[in-house]
Amino acid sequence: MAGSLRQRPDRGADAWELRVYLGRGAAGKVRQRSVLFRGTKRAAQRELTRLSAEQDRAPAVVPAASAREWGPATTS
Repeated sequence: MAGSLRQRPDRGADAWELRVYLGRGAAGKVRQRSVLFRGTKRAAQRELTRLSAEQDRAPAVVPAASAREWGPATTS
C-alpha cells in the first residue's frame, strides 16, 4: 500500500490524516493526496486501502526525461 496514516488529535477525537502517493509531477516532485478522515482507526485503514486501490487503477504520471534535466531555466 502506497500511503500513510496518522492520528490528528488537534482536529478532534478520532481524526486521521490519510496520505496516498500519486506519483511525480512534470517537474519530478512527489505528489500526494491528503484526506482528513473521522472515525475509528480500523475504518481509517479501510479508507486508506480504498484510496490506494483507486490510485493504483490510474497510472502514475512519469515525467519526461527532458523535464528533469538541468538547463538554463533550472535554478540551484
